[in-house]
Order: sequence, then structure tokens, then C-alpha cells
Amino acid sequence: MSMETVWLDYDVIVIGSGGAGSAAAHAASGAGASVLVVAKDPIGCSDSKIAEGIVTVRGVADDADSHEMLADNLRIAGGDLPTPEITQAFAEDSEEAYDWLRRQGVRPRIDNDRGAPRALPIPLGGHTHRRSVGHDNGGLSVGHAAWNAIVQGAGIDYLEDAWFLDIVTSVDADGRTVLGGLVYDAGKGRLLAVSAPAVVVAAGGLSTLYFPNTDTMRGNTGDSFALAMRAGAELVDMEQVQFLPFCLTSPPSYEGLLAGEPATAGFLGVIRDAGGKLILDSVMLRTRAECAAAIVKAVEDGRGTERDGCYLDLTANVKAERSGVYYRNFLETSLSSVMVTVRQALGRAAAECKEQWEIRPGAHYSMGGIRVDEFGSAVSIESRDRVKGLFAAGQAMGGVFGANRLGSTSLSEGPIFGTRAGRAAAALRGKKNEHFTSRNTDAFEIRLNHYRGLLGRSGDKAGSSLIRELQRAAWKGIGPARTRAGIEKFLRQSANFRHDAKKIAISDEGLWNQSLINYVEFVNMLDTADAIAISALQREDSLGAHIRLDGGTTSVLFEKAYSVSTYFDEEMNLKVGRLPRPPTPWQRVLTHILRDRKRKLGMKILRLLPVSLQDRILEKRYRAVMGNVELDGVKPKSVKMPQEIEREAA
Repeated sequence: MSMETVWLDYDVIVIGSGGAGSAAAHAASGAGASVLVVAKDPIGCSDSKIAEGIVTVRGVADDADSHEMLADNLRIAGGDLPTPEITQAFAEDSEEAYDWLRRQGVRPRIDNDRGAPRALPIPLGGHTHRRSVGHDNGGLSVGHAAWNAIVQGAGIDYLEDAWFLDIVTSVDADGRTVLGGLVYDAGKGRLLAVSAPAVVVAAGGLSTLYFPNTDTMRGNTGDSFALAMRAGAELVDMEQVQFLPFCLTSPPSYEGLLAGEPATAGFLGVIRDAGGKLILDSVMLRTRAECAAAIVKAVEDGRGTERDGCYLDLTANVKAERSGVYYRNFLETSLSSVMVTVRQALGRAAAECKEQWEIRPGAHYSMGGIRVDEFGSAVSIESRDRVKGLFAAGQAMGGVFGANRLGSTSLSEGPIFGTRAGRAAAALRGKKNEHFTSRNTDAFEIRLNHYRGLLGRSGDKAGSSLIRELQRAAWKGIGPARTRAGIEKFLRQSANFRHDAKKIAISDEGLWNQSLINYVEFVNMLDTADAIAISALQREDSLGAHIRLDGGTTSVLFEKAYSVSTYFDEEMNLKVGRLPRPPTPWQRVLTHILRDRKRKLGMKILRLLPVSLQDRILEKRYRAVMGNVELDGVKPKSVKMPQEIEREAA
């Protein structure tokens, strides 16, 4: 049978309805644009909704926390790969982005002393200041805010259960220009040809490529990156896939789920191998990339558990009588959903931190993405013009985090760059011409005929089975531990998968054609996986989340930073190159390194002290940031100011 084709006209199409997509749609609509949001899942049911719900807000707990400090944290932790203009935009807009979330219904706890949202008592890994704000309902509150921004009174049209198939562009003497896009509306069994001068890609990440070793939503099939590349855009840093270090290895129904951040380790938590040997201390002060690297290398050395994991040992935090109460309170109030997961999966003793947790890295986030400027507009590739009218926001965009993303930053990134991209996209609404209003352009018809031709195709392959084979191959070849041999083997497997894709049987059904959906997602996953693989080959040494077991380690202080770029040429061959990145001034890098080493030395010394002395020091630290309150029978004492505690720790 033939699917009905419906033609629509809008000023802006937004792909995705999470924190970034909702902010983009809201901003574009507020600027006077007609907006269509296209989402696979129900509106607001994205990774934002299942996140821990912790948001980075500069200066929320410390007036000395400057824009420069936050931007430096992002760039230095990211191995100098982030674009300076983008990190500066993040630092400058984080407060307004959080205000936007609050206007959409997010409700923080309030610090009565400061009259501001209450920050977590411990800086999340890699942050030098307390600037992470938690919420009682976790990501549910952020997901509901996204729903509010789209659904409630903003004049935005939206489609749920709809798969965005391709961004349609034209090429002429002026370069490549967005015309709109094609959508499979599964709920109504039709194809939509949507003309629009601007498309905002906010369709999330790629972590389903590594299922079941992931804690993210099933819909993260790399659509953002594949769609953008096929439209002529460039990707950067695709080798930088963030694997959260602390994900569960068992039971099977909980495999891959999040079991904490580096901050979860508290002041005394460490990581141990299967034999109990210490492999990383001062975990609370480490980045996610550092923790994941330690686990991966121990497993590759043969020191992992039977499930290829290691152990997160938090037991020292609860041995002390008084400070242990505060530590448990921190876990239960700041990381409540994580603790529910741990209690259900591992039992009561583990949730009380009396037993170690078996953990291994799980795919969580793509730091790489579409190459854009600080306003989300696709940036030009060398010798080619930028794709006019193409924007990206949220996890779809590159240049924000580089080699490592700091905890709590993704829920800020979404509204920061979603708002910027939405406003910039809306500015093109007055530039519609005959290219956008014509309903029968060759560019649209070529892509429509491609998808019509897929319906009813016979074949001896099933898309769902090929997806599982691809996921297993990706985990082994381009997962958290990489070698040249493993990556090259994966690329050979990928070539075979592309051959198999032509043999996938596709139903001719209109309504909910799952075989068509599987085919579309399989191809997107392949395009994205290849970009990861050739980027991983290009970066021969380890940096951040990219771990090359057969290479050295890049030094941020002494080596010139570069990003790896990938894109399709005119014949749709995947190309790779390097983009030099400006270094952070060495004085600021050195200051950051010395401060970090001082903090870690203090943590090492703390671990060697008698438990009774540890208890007194840590109680003071917890009280300084959690308040002079009574917890489970621990009566308040006089509290020293944080400056005094820092001096004592030093």
C-alpha cells in the first residue's frame, strides 16, 4: 500500500521535545515563529525526565564563583576541546536558563540564609564550586517543565510518535540551504513533507548504540548526528562518548542503570578491583572520565569481576558515628533516585553503604556533536559553506564539553542553547521564498520516493536483530576501551552491516510500521557509529572519555588541543580532519591543576587519619554546608565558617 503524503508549512521545525527541544520551541514561538515539534516519544518523555534532576547554576552557593571560573572548569575538564565562545555562553546564561526552568514549574529547595536555591553540599566531580541544584522529584520536574513549555498556551504544534526521517536541503551557488524535512507520523500512518527555513536538531544522543550498557532512554539512536551529517553538516569530537563510571552490573533488569556520580563517593569513598586492591582514591574530586578510565584499565588488565566490573567502596564514610549520619542524609536527599535503584537492585546493606557496589561504566552522553557556533547555528566546513537554517541544541551539539562533561551540566545546557538556537531560528522566518513555499521541489520528491520505495520491500534480514548485533559490536570495538585493531575490526563489521541493511524486510503497513522504524534507526545508528569509529582512529592517544589502550595520554598543559571533525563528502563518503583549538592560558590551567592536587592531597591525608579525628573534621565540613541542624540524634554544635575548615584541611 502507499502512505498518504501531507504537506505542511512552518517557520521552524524542532526535532526533539526534551530540555533543549522544549526551550528552542518556546523561544522560537515567543519570537513570533510558527513552530512544529517532532518527537518519537510523548512530549517531555526524554532523557531530561529520567535524569537525576540536578542543574548547574553559577554562583548559587558562592558569590566568588565567577563566569570565568565556570567556563574554565568546562574547558579544562574537557581537555581544551570545547569552543571558548560556547563555554562562555554557558557560563553567562546558566542563571537565566534556570530561571526559565523555574518559570516552567521546576521548584528547588530554598537556602534560607541566601534566599536562593539550595546547592548540593558537595561539588559534583570536576566542579571547583558548589553550583549544582537538586530537586525533590528529580528529572520528573524537568520533564514536566519541558511539557509545560510546549503544550501550555505557547501556540506550538507538536507531533508525538513521529520519526523525523531526513532534513531536506537545496544546493546552489550560495551553498546549502534548509528547505524543511520529512516525517513518518506513525500514529496516523502517513508521511509529512514539512517546509521550513529553519530546523533545530535537539533529538538527544546515541547511547542506545551500547545497549544494555546504558542508563538512557531507548530512543537515543544517534538520530541527531546522522540527520545532520546527511544534510551536509560537520560533527566534532564524536570519539568523546561519556561512560558514567558507576552503573550496575546486575541483576539483569537493572544492568546499566546509574548508581551514582563521583560525588556519591563522599570524602572517603574509593574504587577497588575484584581482589580488593585500591585502584583510585579521592573519587569525589575526580571527573567521570577519570573514574571510568580507572575501571576500564583494571578490567583490561584482568583485575575486573566476572561481569567486567570493579567495586565502589563507600564503607569508610559510614564507619564514623557522627559524620556518617550526614553522609547518609546527603545520599538520601541529594541522590534519592540513585539510592532507590541501589536498594532495589543490591539490597538494604548496600544502600546503607555497608557493602561495596559492583559497578562498571555505562554509556550516558555524547560530548561530541554537530559543529555549531554559540547560537547553535551549524558552522561551515573548510572549503564549504555552512548549512543555512540548520541549528542544534542540547546533546545534539558539539563544542560544549569536549572530552568530559561535568555533572549536572546537561540540564543547564538544554535551556541555555535551546533558547539561543530557537531565537536564531525564528529570525529566519521572514526569509521564506519560493524554495520554501513550493510543495513539489525535486529535493522533497527525491527523498519522498526513497521512503515510498522502501515500503513492502522483501528481504531475509530483520532490523531488530541487526540492531542487537550492532550494539554488541559497538560495545566491543568502540566502547569504553579502544585499540586500533578493535576499531578497525568494527569498521569492517559496519561495512557488512550496511550490506545487510539493504536486505531488511519492510512491511507495507502505514500505521505503526515497526519494520520501517527499525530500518530508519539502524541506518542512523550505523552513520553515528562510523563517525565515532573514524574519530577514535584519528585520536591515537587517550583524552578524557576516549581511552586508547594502545596509546599514550594527552596532557592539557603541554600539548596542543585539537578536535576531530567528521562529515560526508558529496559522494556520501565519510571524511575526517582536525580542527585546532585555542588553549586555555597556561597560568589558569596551572592554577587549576595546583588547586586540584592540593585538594586531592588533603583527601589522601584525611583517609589516613584515625576514624575519631576523621569524624570530627568531616562533621564540621558537612555542617558548614548542610546547616546547623539535628539529624537522627546528632545534636548541633558550634559551626566554623567554610574558610576556617579549608585552612584546617590544608
